[in-house]
Amino acid sequence: MITLDHVTKSYKEGTYALNDVNIEIEDGEFVFIVGSSGSGKSTFIKLLLRELQPTSGKIIVAGRDLSRLKSGQAAKFRREIGCVFQDFRLLPDRNVYDNVAFAQHVIGVSKKEIRKNVPPLLTMVGLSEKYRSLPGELSGGEQQRVALARALVNKPKLLLADEPTGNLDPGNSWEIMKLLEEVNNQGTTVVVVTHNLEIVNAMEKRVITMKKGVKVSDTKQDNLIVRN
Repeated sequence: MITLDHVTKSYKEGTYALNDVNIEIEDGEFVFIVGSSGSGKSTFIKLLLRELQPTSGKIIVAGRDLSRLKSGQAAKFRREIGCVFQDFRLLPDRNVYDNVAFAQHVIGVSKKEIRKNVPPLLTMVGLSEKYRSLPGELSGGEQQRVALARALVNKPKLLLADEPTGNLDPGNSWEIMKLLEEVNNQGTTVVVVTHNLEIVNAMEKRVITMKKGVKVSDTKQDNLIVRN
């Protein structure tokens, strides 16, 4: 699903966001990317979304060599990947239903199909009774569940979650992680960037640890305590 082949991202002042990183993530995996601030986690996500391009090396996502995508193709590619962010990124003037439906509108799905596709996602994330609510009327955990439903409505093969529990309390954080695990069990590849090591240690998934732009470990957890 994802290959980083000797990927480096450097800047003019000589600093490295990533330095000669090699990573392979298989179709259907659930992977945590962890590391302290400045380790390269956010750059990793931006490279996968083709918001940034590497200084050197090759990135392949879902069979596409990202270096070969033109700007219009890159925008279309991003719409094929599910993304969840720490700050939710919901449309404040649209209700829950319309926020999820928006992801289908932008790829040209008919209103009839949207009416069929959106309700099951809202049921899955436990918000079917709040479909008319605006984001400002929801808790942080509920807003993140709307964001997750929106990320999943187009049935992506890959879901990227960048600090999805960063603004949530422990209870809501666990609810989001359970939903991500459920999505993964249904076949979607899930990559989660997080600093929440309590969740990482408890879930016992594959963990890639970054430090100052370098991959320092890559392991399937088995009651392994991860520390930055």
